[in-house]
Amino acid sequence: MEINKEEFFYYLDREYKKLELIFKNIKFLDNRFEDFLISYYKDLKYFYEKKDFVKAFELENYIWGILDTLINLRLIEVPEEYKKWFKLFI
Repeated sequence: MEINKEEFFYYLDREYKKLELIFKNIKFLDNRFEDFLISYYKDLKYFYEKKDFVKAFELENYIWGILDTLINLRLIEVPEEYKKWFKLFI
């Protein structure tokens, strides 16, 4: 299967921008997870800036999974306008 590069970079950039907004506005209700999640976000930024886009894309997906889990367990809060980006089960 051939990867469409334009589509890959579109999704990479779109999710990167969404994560930037979330991390500027996230509220941790349980600080035990703050350092853990922030470290993954810093890794994402590092790989993105180094143009290691495959690792950055993998981290984006991993971070979204963690965020989905934390928001559904009510361990984080995000502004209402960003909740549409989550798989909310609550």
